[in-house]
Amino acid sequence: MGENEDPLGVVIGAREIYDEVVGLRGDVQRLGQEGETVTETLEDHETRIRGLESERAKYVLPVALITAVATVVAAGLTVAKLSG
Repeated sequence: MGENEDPLGVVIGAREIYDEVVGLRGDVQRLGQEGETVTETLEDHETRIRGLESERAKYVLPVALITAVATVVAAGLTVAKLSG
């Protein structure tokens, strides 16, 4: 066995290390771009959800008012029926 030989038979050279580092760099760049896309999508979804919430909020008060009036009318009719 020579002086530079690995007892397990595996030798990794500088070229292999360099190639892996370059590959990792590309992977990191792709992940960064995907992260930007996800951020844009989340912002778009947040905007849409806020729009839906504001649309729904327009109808909450009128519906609550109609429900309250209907309850008062029903209670009044019940009292009138029992009284009379």
